[in-house]
Amino acid sequence: MTTPVLALPEPRRRAPSIAFPLVLIALGLAFLLANLGALRGVSWAEVFRLWPVLLVLAGIDILLRPRSFLAAAVVEIAIVAAAFLYLVSGAAISPAALSYTAEVPRAAVTDLALTVNYGAGSLDLAGGGGALVSVSSTREDVSRTVDKSDTSATVVLSSDDRTMFGVDGRDRRWVVALPSDVRTALTLNLGAGSFDIDLGDVLVTRAVINTGAASTAIVMPRPRGDVPIRISAGATSLDLSIPSGVAYRVRYTGALQSVSGPLSSPDYDTATDRLTIELSAAMGSVSIH
Repeated sequence: MTTPVLALPEPRRRAPSIAFPLVLIALGLAFLLANLGALRGVSWAEVFRLWPVLLVLAGIDILLRPRSFLAAAVVEIAIVAAAFLYLVSGAAISPAALSYTAEVPRAAVTDLALTVNYGAGSLDLAGGGGALVSVSSTREDVSRTVDKSDTSATVVLSSDDRTMFGVDGRDRRWVVALPSDVRTALTLNLGAGSFDIDLGDVLVTRAVINTGAASTAIVMPRPRGDVPIRISAGATSLDLSIPSGVAYRVRYTGALQSVSGPLSSPDYDTATDRLTIELSAAMGSVSIH
């Protein structure tokens, strides 16, 4: 007598989600076009502003994929395409006009300790200013504290970040101007975005620059004495420009994908006026020239 065998149907395999590969493809295309010069303004700040898209894709995946892989794929492709077009079109938009200015009068100050706390967006900083500190912004979002004592001053500038996770609108921009003849100890705490720091005409005594996921260009100062520069960055694209004839040394730690350019000048060990640069980055690339 033969014992009957009960054959159970094999469970139906769910097709894998295409949402994550689509996101990677879209980001790769956007940054490839930016690197080739076809786009300007694509930054990690803009990418992070689109984080809710991930929640939408996850919801679509949970709701539609068990019922219809094709329907889920079509909707996910449409959502990722819309986010990609938004990212690319926003990169081509001209920056908003600077409509608000805040200044700290110079008076008799010769020594300045300046701290800038800035969230997401773009920021330009350079010397040549008439006031002790001047900030122009695309919105009224500058808070400041000033402590003056005879010829020294401590100034703290902070951006008013009230949006979720500190990620503000795409037109957010600051332009900071400093005097060229005031000894300046500088601390920059910057979030995600695009930052252009030109210290070539600033009398820097020391600098600490902290950034998040950012594209950052720094023109180094002309030192008087041994000037320490400490840079700490997240996922970064960092461009360091050393003025001609300036002695310098760069030491770095972190998981950098590429470091191009000389890490020191031949005369660093014997120079009295020099830059000592310490760099720490979670990931990214650094160009020194």
